[in-house]
Amino acid sequence: MKILFLLYDALPAFRPDVAVLFGKELPKLGVTSDLLGQLGSEEQRVSGLEWPAGRVYLHGLSRQGLIYQIVRPFMDLAMVWRLSSEHRVIQVRDKIRTGLLGLLVARLTGRKFTYWMSFMFAEGFKIRHRQVGSERGAIVELFNRMRANWAGKIYYKVLAPRVDHLFVQSDAMLEFMALQGIARNRMTAVPMAVDVDFFRTVTKPVEIPQQFLGRRVIGYLGVLSKSRHSDFMLDVLIRVRETCPDAFLLLAGDGASADEQAWIRREIQRRDLSNHVWLTGWLPQKQALPLLKCADVGLSPFPRDYILDTNSPTKALEYLALGIPCVGNDNPDQQFVLESSGGGLCVLMEVGLFADAILRLLGNSSLAEECSKNGRDWVATHRSYRATAQRVAAVYGRVALSA
Repeated sequence: MKILFLLYDALPAFRPDVAVLFGKELPKLGVTSDLLGQLGSEEQRVSGLEWPAGRVYLHGLSRQGLIYQIVRPFMDLAMVWRLSSEHRVIQVRDKIRTGLLGLLVARLTGRKFTYWMSFMFAEGFKIRHRQVGSERGAIVELFNRMRANWAGKIYYKVLAPRVDHLFVQSDAMLEFMALQGIARNRMTAVPMAVDVDFFRTVTKPVEIPQQFLGRRVIGYLGVLSKSRHSDFMLDVLIRVRETCPDAFLLLAGDGASADEQAWIRREIQRRDLSNHVWLTGWLPQKQALPLLKCADVGLSPFPRDYILDTNSPTKALEYLALGIPCVGNDNPDQQFVLESSGGGLCVLMEVGLFADAILRLLGNSSLAEECSKNGRDWVATHRSYRATAQRVAAVYGRVALSA
């Protein structure tokens, strides 16, 4: 079976639930895919065309101004219409307008249509409109307002009820969509997972970094931002150091933009933590994971709200796959992972509670070792992309055979 997969994210594919699930694991089960989308930058043109599961069809760059955003769904439609009918399934990820047009093509050509919902974009557009307002001009404000007003109506009332199958990011998102009237038997929750085979190959650096010597390392991997309250981890470190002066925070990541990068550096300096925090900046995964492997504890604070609660955080899974005990808060999927696996401790996102959980793991080697083993074993069984691929391939098989 071959899928024509239209992506919201810029190419080349980088998210693991695309790159690993569709690029590596599903082809082993006979489900291949051709990707259609926009290029991240001209410098990525060669790598953007590399896709192990099929072909890549590119048109334009990811960000080319307001006019391009308006006409892009019709460009998607034109390319889908031109491509051959060898694709038994057309699938769109997170593009609401393109999804509506893709559904039309599928119905006219007798193919099946599936939609992959990784985020509540209709709600996100409303927040974006409130945040930006008129600061970027009247035309942009009008576009954002129209998108905020109409995206939800189109998605929940027209598109989602008519797709042949809807893939969602988490059980919480599935419940949300069920409340919108979508039949449960036409939805599948596909929480984030990890490439267990790859994570098993990760080892500590041959030479342990000088910063870590004589320290108890607390690690974090990923984006640092105001919206995620990343400075929370700095306050946690201060509290931990009151009991464990050797505690050291590894931040393997950075802000997504220049202003966010400047912000987290200011927060580190403001708290006088420059000698106790290593902010690496963005690193390739093959460099970041060996550093993270040196951590005694991994942190996964994930703010709670009605949108983020439907997400499936990857961070805790990555720590567990590396054998690192995790301290995370009660995002529904993350709480399920930590409590089901026994790979860490789940607490509310409060400084004192996070600090106490970290100190408990740092002060109890038996508990830390038990969490390490439990986490690795559970992820390999329940949240590897190999296991996920089995479930997803079965769904595509049923969709393709349905009347």
